[in-house]
Amino acid sequence: MLGVGVLLRLSMALTYDARIGYDFNSHWPYIQYLVERHALPPLPYNASAYHPPLYYLVAAFLVAHGLGAGALGWLAALCGVIRLGLVWLGLERWLPESRLARVVALALAAVIPPAVQVDGMITNETLVMLLSAAALVAAPAAIAATRAGRVGPMVGLALLMALAMMSKISASVLVMSVGAAIVVEIARTGPSWRRALRARALPIISGAAVLACLTGPFFVRNQILYGKMSPTGFDGALKQNQAVYEQIPYLKRRPLAFYVGWTPQIYVDPVVPTGLKPNARFFPVLIATTFNDYYIYGYSGGGKYGSQRRSVSAAGVALGCLSVAGGTLIALVTTMAWFGAVHRLWRSRRDGELDPRFALLLVPALGLLGQLHFAVKYPNDDFGPIKGAYLQFVAPVLCALFGVGIGWMWRRGRRLWRGGAMVALGGLVLVAVYSLHARLPPIGKNANTTAPFFMQPGAEKWR
Repeated sequence: MLGVGVLLRLSMALTYDARIGYDFNSHWPYIQYLVERHALPPLPYNASAYHPPLYYLVAAFLVAHGLGAGALGWLAALCGVIRLGLVWLGLERWLPESRLARVVALALAAVIPPAVQVDGMITNETLVMLLSAAALVAAPAAIAATRAGRVGPMVGLALLMALAMMSKISASVLVMSVGAAIVVEIARTGPSWRRALRARALPIISGAAVLACLTGPFFVRNQILYGKMSPTGFDGALKQNQAVYEQIPYLKRRPLAFYVGWTPQIYVDPVVPTGLKPNARFFPVLIATTFNDYYIYGYSGGGKYGSQRRSVSAAGVALGCLSVAGGTLIALVTTMAWFGAVHRLWRSRRDGELDPRFALLLVPALGLLGQLHFAVKYPNDDFGPIKGAYLQFVAPVLCALFGVGIGWMWRRGRRLWRGGAMVALGGLVLVAVYSLHARLPPIGKNANTTAPFFMQPGAEKWR
């Protein structure tokens, strides 16, 4: 499974033009601004200027030394390969109960369409996904170490979370999840909570100090310059597009059907604007963008930079429909497994303490709420506020939960449960077939071309 995932990422580096990826015309100018002016771009500069700078600093360093957009596509693929290795490591470390669950989880992580596709793009998503995976692997051990007052593991975790936040602010979900898990753990000690807090005080304070030192300057800068610690593109370059929605109360920006409605059409036409127009539905679009190239960015069959033509072959369309159907089964099993895991880890205790893996369960829940909040606060669907790619930084936990769900059903031993497990695994096969077909691009005269590996004088200058 790991090998399949690596080959898919290599296919992105070898046959996908990184310049046709999500918001290239915003990410690339940010990089160029750093190269040419050695300063962060102002918030109104473009739709990506609000992002924390870590990814762009790394990319700018490479570009300043002569590498081009194609090299950044290889950087994304490298991040994806390392991330898969971390997911494998995390599964071995934190899911020892079931080999079947680990194999299934790694298989899903290897083939999720938006994860594979982002692993060939010029975007900060690649770095936040890598650093978040590392933080997820480290989190349970760091939480357990705080009980004994050990500082090192929490400082290491804080460093990873801070770097992830400096790649993309959505990684703050990791901080909130770890913090909430520690608070819950202390509260569960009952009358002895003060003693539990004292035992953990030094690691908590040390970790908080690392977070504050590494992320604080960026947030303070934003507060001073823009009046918000964490502005978004809709506070800058896209402010005019958001103005009409600012006049609408937050809870009235989306109807009730947006939260609970469904769009069966995603199983026969899983591309934009299905599920968005005429009436937007959150979860169908989230499913379609997670298991298909919903916004048509060249995942299936590739594409050429500069071409306005976006199309998918008939086979790609059919397999995309099947992938969305299979993805719905995966989402259903994962959701049920999440509730089951919360119940089990809440009740189980190790040495009288809450299982430290409980923090991992909070990560996808808060990540989903964050994605939902973003889609409600900024309800202009022309800008694609709902994307499965936005949740890939929490995907390792979701993959593990899918594996847990399959393993649990298989262990029941009864024909009905094992049949359900086989059906869900069939859904995974459909997703895998879609990704494998998508990354077998045309050859001959229709072969894809990639972005230049080295910078060419005057090439891709955006101002």
